[in-house]
Amino acid sequence: MRELINFSVIIPFILFTLLACGGNRSADTTELYSFNDSDTIYETAEDGNTSRWLESYGYEIENVEGGANGSTRSILVRENWLRDENGDLKKSENGNLTNLAHYELPMNNEKQFILEFDKMRKVGGNDISYCFTVGAKLDTEYGERDISYNTFFDLAKMESMEQWLLEGEVKEMVFPLSMKYVNEINVWKRLRFDLEASLHEFEPNNKINKVISFYFQGGDDYLDNIRLVSE
Repeated sequence: MRELINFSVIIPFILFTLLACGGNRSADTTELYSFNDSDTIYETAEDGNTSRWLESYGYEIENVEGGANGSTRSILVRENWLRDENGDLKKSENGNLTNLAHYELPMNNEKQFILEFDKMRKVGGNDISYCFTVGAKLDTEYGERDISYNTFFDLAKMESMEQWLLEGEVKEMVFPLSMKYVNEINVWKRLRFDLEASLHEFEPNNKINKVISFYFQGGDDYLDNIRLVSE
């Protein structure tokens, strides 16, 4: 029987730097969800709750009306652009804009390593063409790994890469994600990522012990039906 997981924890902020606008590793579809009893569902938003999410850096998570493929509710995550004292967007010396938004959902799953969720871009009056990153934090046999899929890597035609974070304590592996998830608006898109397959691109003999959490950096977007599946 599927279960909706509840958590309430606090995390430190994470800085997310973007070039103002995301090789595609995700399949998308618009048909209705068909949940399997074996799926572990972490967020459908149908209960109106947001306490499962870690404290975000920037705006609070919102549970709003209207969900993917006919469901009634979804989660709204907002951008949080760095601005100057006048409220204008602040650019770095190389012309980049900085988005501080980071949203994280604990999972703690030791058996299922395929991530699926629905996403729809929200467009408002002050819309900025933006890139975003989605990913998962993993506990592996080689230590903690951060697997992320980044639309800017697609925009800039960058190859997948790995780097060490936090003074060599965490290795991050970044993969390009199609810019269609930025450019197509007001359409629900289903994204699917095989986390272990991505891990094996850089570390073929490593194994996932546990999916620690899902995270989303960027905004504005609606998220729905976040789950881990076996196949």
